[in-house]
Amino acid sequence: MTLGARLRRRLLRWNRVALALAMALPLIVSMALGFLWLHEHGWLLYFVLASAAFYAVLRAVVWLAQWRGQGVTGERELTGPPPDPEWSEAERAVFERARARISTRLSAPIPWPDLTAEALAVVEGIAADMSDGKRSALDFTVPEALLLIDRVALQYRAFLLENVPYSDRLSVRTMHWTWRKQETAQAAWNTGFLAWRGLRLVLNPAMGLLREAERALAAGLQDRLTVRFRRDAQAILLEEAAQAAIDLYSGRLRASDEDLARVAVAGHQRDLALAAPVDSPLRVVVVGQKGAGKSSLINAVLDDDLAEVDAVSIQSRALAFEGTMGDTPLRMIDTPGLDGSAAREKTLLREMLEADIVLWVHRATRPGRAADAGLMAALQEALRDLPERRPPVVLHLASGVDQLLPDWPRVENRLTAADNALVERAMQAIAAPLGAVPVLPLSLAPPMWNLDALRQRLVAVFPEARQVQRGRLRVAASDRSSLRGNAKRAGRGMRSAARTVLGRIRK
Repeated sequence: MTLGARLRRRLLRWNRVALALAMALPLIVSMALGFLWLHEHGWLLYFVLASAAFYAVLRAVVWLAQWRGQGVTGERELTGPPPDPEWSEAERAVFERARARISTRLSAPIPWPDLTAEALAVVEGIAADMSDGKRSALDFTVPEALLLIDRVALQYRAFLLENVPYSDRLSVRTMHWTWRKQETAQAAWNTGFLAWRGLRLVLNPAMGLLREAERALAAGLQDRLTVRFRRDAQAILLEEAAQAAIDLYSGRLRASDEDLARVAVAGHQRDLALAAPVDSPLRVVVVGQKGAGKSSLINAVLDDDLAEVDAVSIQSRALAFEGTMGDTPLRMIDTPGLDGSAAREKTLLREMLEADIVLWVHRATRPGRAADAGLMAALQEALRDLPERRPPVVLHLASGVDQLLPDWPRVENRLTAADNALVERAMQAIAAPLGAVPVLPLSLAPPMWNLDALRQRLVAVFPEARQVQRGRLRVAASDRSSLRGNAKRAGRGMRSAARTVLGRIRK
């Protein structure tokens, strides 16, 4: 330390001494003058005797208060935590025995440094009491200890927010600064209070003496109350430790409320998995060549203008439309038109394998059937490779029948014998390349014809389509849990990770 720094420290120290002397000087001068005045009038001896007697009375009162406060076995002023309502009768009895031991041990307060050992003794006693001596104080798992810390921290946080004003705005930095400056603040307070007491005696000796006497009495009573308060506070802390120990050794802290909630949810999900599945809307896939009338068919079945109808089909992806037929919900999938390409055939085949019903629309006036025959062969081959799957219900429909019949429409939509023969030959021509499947003729242009027959046929196949759906979902769920499904998910995860790494490298 430099010479300048030492000089500054000494000057500051002498400045404090000088300030204290300046504040005490009026009191010292007044006391000297007062004693001189009493000596001149012959009252000094009486004053000394009266002061000694007054001091003796005060000391006696303080001693009596302290003597009566030595035994603090009376009624507690602070109550501890009540027993947990969820405890059993045996656990309540353990807690009451622990409280009795704590009360006996704290007939008088114990030193605060010894409180930790006392709490450990309480926990040790409860561990032995609840296990017939088979468990020790620290016989619990790390997760249980962490859960206990978490619970105590939450309770302490709630206590602060409820009972300490501005605790939600008091920063740790401010508390740390206050702790560091506590000695300076205490010294300033003591100096100021001493100066005020001296000034009060000078300005009003009678009131000053009364206040000093009151302070002496209050100090004695405060000591007594402090003893009782310390005893009660220590008892509460030990009872909190006893309550936590009972929760530990009863197994309540092996799982938190969140853990129990997760177990309950998992059990509920298992029950849902065992329950019968809730039926989803039947998936009806509509396929056919471009311009066959797929969109018109969807609007007619759902009795709504949902799908866009265009003479030149430009649709390049599947579109889903929701609707109902009676009480049965339907999800009708409008697919791109079949054009004979391998890519389009693969797309349509994937949709058909995920269908419950396939509505295959053929144009009655179009002679080319090669694309339809190729898709039919691909569907049959794919189904042979999936023996565990129920094949979807396939209904073949022929639209545009009205264009085959001259002078359409007919009276009351009733065909003549010649009309029926012409329509029958057209249906056979459509069915022959597809394996002689039954084909239902339709006219979707107003006035629509044979639409009621289509609806009746759909309603008739709904039960079979529902079985197809359930089997399809069951196979999909089994595949998800199989080795194949896991391999697929692993491959997707690896591809996702590779894309992420490559993206970061490119950046």
